[in-house]
Amino acid sequence: MKIFIIALFATLIPLKAISQKTWTSKDSAAVAKLNKTITLAEAKVEKAQIKVDYADSLIQIGTSQLEEGKTLQKQLKAETKTLSKQYATDRKQFLKISKSKDKDEATEAKAELKKIDTQYKIDSKELLNKTKANDKLLSTADKNLTKGKSYIKDYERTLKEAQASLEYSKEELEWTLEDLNAVDEPKDSKKKKK
Repeated sequence: MKIFIIALFATLIPLKAISQKTWTSKDSAAVAKLNKTITLAEAKVEKAQIKVDYADSLIQIGTSQLEEGKTLQKQLKAETKTLSKQYATDRKQFLKISKSKDKDEATEAKAELKKIDTQYKIDSKELLNKTKANDKLLSTADKNLTKGKSYIKDYERTLKEAQASLEYSKEELEWTLEDLNAVDEPKDSKKKKK
């Protein structure tokens, strides 16, 4: 019985070694093609990730610009209100004097009123320019937010597709390697009798 078992193992070991598949050039080319596909898929994933990061940065920039613009807008409204009150206060005292019967005082008051008016025009023009610049900032912020939100939807979808493609390519390579490295089990032509 021991000799029979030894003889059986002696015949099975060479059959197992013979039954291992060897790679052909076609198999090697298939594996190389799959590796190239994986490399391209990784590049697509990286490219899509860069685009997602770009869209995300647009959203972040737009949000910070919007916050900055709103804060500046409040400050400019307060400055405009203060300037208007100061202008009205400064004009009020010289307006009474300009209607005076004393011509010298009236002339000085009118000259002072012109200076106040000129300074008010300069200050209000400066505030107007600041307001226009702030409006431009708010407009840019809105454009960045809108653009970022629309881009991120497309880019995230593209990233998910690229990642799925990469996963599929890796699985396909794994399956191919398993098939190429699989060992065919020898089939027993004779069944053991009891």
